[in-house]
Amino acid sequence: MDLALPDGRVLGWAEYGDPAGPPVVFLHGTPGSRISRPDDTALADVRLITVDRPGYGRSTPVRQPMLLGVADDVGTLMSSLRIERFGLIGFSGGAPYAVACGVRFPHRLTGVVAAGFTGPYRELRTVRGWQRFHAWVLRTVPGLGRRYVTRAAAWYAEDPLKQHRQLLAAGQDPWMRPYEESNREGARQGAVGLAGDWLATDIRPWGFGLRDVPCRVLIWAGRHDPGRAVPDAPLIAARMPNGKIRISEDAAHTPSPAHWQAMLTWVTSG
Repeated sequence: MDLALPDGRVLGWAEYGDPAGPPVVFLHGTPGSRISRPDDTALADVRLITVDRPGYGRSTPVRQPMLLGVADDVGTLMSSLRIERFGLIGFSGGAPYAVACGVRFPHRLTGVVAAGFTGPYRELRTVRGWQRFHAWVLRTVPGLGRRYVTRAAAWYAEDPLKQHRQLLAAGQDPWMRPYEESNREGARQGAVGLAGDWLATDIRPWGFGLRDVPCRVLIWAGRHDPGRAVPDAPLIAARMPNGKIRISEDAAHTPSPAHWQAMLTWVTSG
C-alpha cells in the first residue's frame, strides 16, 4: 500500500497480523523493505504495520536522509490510520530510526524495542582511532561521504542476496531465509535506500542524543552477535532515562520467533 505524504513523496507500507490487535510499527534492517517482519507465528495477537524507508521498495528517495525525517513519516502514517498510541520495533539498521521516533513523539509510544542496535559511535566513542579518522574525513571533505556510500551501496546492490545465500548454504542462520524476498524488494530502486541509511546513521549527525529519548526503550541483543550490539547495549541503556537491556544467550544478530514474541509482548504492555 502507498501513502501520499504532504511533500509529494510516496511512503510504501504494509500490514500483517490481527487487525484488531494492539498496533506495532516495525522498521526493517539495512537493507530491507516493508516485507520484512517478525515470524508470522508471533503476529497472531498484534496488528503489525511495516514501512519502506526512503529509497527502499515503494518509497520515494530523499536528497538529505535523516533519522528524524523517517520518524516524521512514521508519525504521518499512523495519524492517517487514526492510530494515536502504538509500539515500535526497529531491527538492526532500523533501530536508530526507532529511537528517533522515541524522540519525536514519545507520548504516542507504548514502548520502543531497538534490536541488534549499535549506538551512535560519536556519542559512545566505541570505535577505534582509525575508524574515527575515517569517519571524520568522510564528514569533512565536501561530497566525499555521499560519493563513498553511494558507490559502496551500489556495489552491494548488484547482488543484495549474496550474503544471505552464503549464510543459508553454510546452515548458519535459518532465520535469514524470510529476508531474501524483503531484500529483493528493497533493492527495486537500486542502492539509493541503502546509501541513504548509511548517510543518515554513519555520516551525518543524528540530530539528538540518547538522553533525549524519554520513553521506555528495550535494547535487545543476541549474545553471539558478531558486531557491537552486545558491548554497546549497556552504554546505550545507561544514557537513556528509561533504557533496559535484554541479552538473549541463544541468539546471534537475528532474533528467533520466540525472541520476536517476547519483544512484541513487551512493547505492547506499556
